[in-house]
Amino acid sequence: MATRKSVRTILAAVAEPATSGQVAARKAVELAWLMGADVVLYHACYESSLAGGAFFDTTQHAAARREFVVRATQALEDLAASFSGSEVEIAVRVEWQRTIPEAVARAAVQAGADLVVAEPRYRSKRHQVGLSRIDWEVARLCPVPLLLARSAAPYAKPRIVAAVDPGGHGLRVSSLDVGIVGVAAALAEATEGSVRVIHCVRDQPLGLAIRPAVLRQERKRVETMVKHLARGAGLAQRDVRILDGHPVEMLLDAVSSEDADVLVLGTIVRGPLGRLLIGSTTEQLMHAAPCDLLLVKPNSPRGALRTRR
Repeated sequence: MATRKSVRTILAAVAEPATSGQVAARKAVELAWLMGADVVLYHACYESSLAGGAFFDTTQHAAARREFVVRATQALEDLAASFSGSEVEIAVRVEWQRTIPEAVARAAVQAGADLVVAEPRYRSKRHQVGLSRIDWEVARLCPVPLLLARSAAPYAKPRIVAAVDPGGHGLRVSSLDVGIVGVAAALAEATEGSVRVIHCVRDQPLGLAIRPAVLRQERKRVETMVKHLARGAGLAQRDVRILDGHPVEMLLDAVSSEDADVLVLGTIVRGPLGRLLIGSTTEQLMHAAPCDLLLVKPNSPRGALRTRR
């Protein structure tokens, strides 16, 4: 069975402490209760009119910023108090930070978080035109698994789809694929959910003549790797599906047919200049998938989870 670290701390990145709903906080407290973890409610606040700037900052600006942080802290403490019956230990942290994604990543490291939960900050109030720049940057920079929770509804035996691509990493399974399946299995264990491990075999490019026997052999090899991944995470072979077609289309169809509550994805590829980027398949799925997204990076120090109860 794959090695999985226990979840000890969950950081909830709260966008607006005083608003209703609080998807990230609610989902973080739910998972903390299930996993025996603590929660840090974190808010990075900033108001450009109070920034002052290098040459225009005044004592009045500084006092206004302090008051701004005090009000945000009180709102976050009130939010924490609303979970007083949950038996989860909840800490509150508010900082004046201009760049939210970097602030969330630093806070996760400083808190020793094993998981970050955030609510997407859509570009539209109607939630119909995709994720915001902040969402993308948080996904790119977050050093541990990131749950982008679209709904605060509790997980009731959730259906979890884990998307892997072992054929894309050479002859052996990658640490990223191991992490994806491990995180999915751990979440299922905590929530009494189920996992479907899916790999999509891409269509061959037009004009590329490959013998059918070679294609069958390659498909068999990849299927064996996916089943090995599932078995290593304690899942059964019946939990594996191999699909043919474009990964984005096939995975969206699978999310729909499985009525999935969570889609687990690997997020990071290396760009031509060595910069870490979000892969194009993941980008499209982050835009289009209607369920919660659990994003995993390769070689994360806490790249897999395990419950402690």
